[in-house]
Amino acid sequence: MDSFADRTKRRLRDELLDAAQDAIETGGYDGLRMAGVARRTGVSRQTVYNEFGDKWGVLEAVAARETERFLLEVNAALAEQSDPIDGLRAAVERALTLAGDNPLVKAALSQPGSDQASQVLTTRGQQVLELAHLRLDAHVREHWPDVPAEDATSCVDIALRVVLSHIVTPGPPPATVAAQLARVLSPFLMAGPSAPAGSRSPDSQPSLVAPVASLLSPGREAR
Repeated sequence: MDSFADRTKRRLRDELLDAAQDAIETGGYDGLRMAGVARRTGVSRQTVYNEFGDKWGVLEAVAARETERFLLEVNAALAEQSDPIDGLRAAVERALTLAGDNPLVKAALSQPGSDQASQVLTTRGQQVLELAHLRLDAHVREHWPDVPAEDATSCVDIALRVVLSHIVTPGPPPATVAAQLARVLSPFLMAGPSAPAGSRSPDSQPSLVAPVASLLSPGREAR
């Protein structure tokens, strides 16, 4: 059971993150100030620095919390489908739809300071990618154990990178991207225990290079 001190610390962190997220959504990354977060929360600026290290640390923490919330919805979409291909299609569509309506995502990509804030989804987005991969990979392995583990991990990784690409540079509608990705990855998600990962010959392995390259170019639709 958590101690009173632990609960107090967690509550303070949530309040700091609430204040920081509101600042980002209102004024972008440029509008995020350590002093402003401290003032809105009723603590010293040093407390904010002690908790997050620096301004970028605040943004990463806000992004990580929002990713966790985001993944609850995406995992729910996966869980609603008994078939892995249908689950992938539903999860990708929901992820892109949610991202398109998300105030934090919009602020990171379009508000003042977006050249820096958008990096949390691109060049400095490893934390978000690893967190999402960890949660989704565990979910897929639990719900669809017949999909070989290596294929499941690869599909999760590819799907995440395609989704992030389309979040940063929107292309076709979410349903279209979801259908394209499900079609490309379906040969791997249909593999069962009789065809474990690594058992297919190189000649029989579906190639992902061309179709995934097309999916990662949001301005064009996969054919």
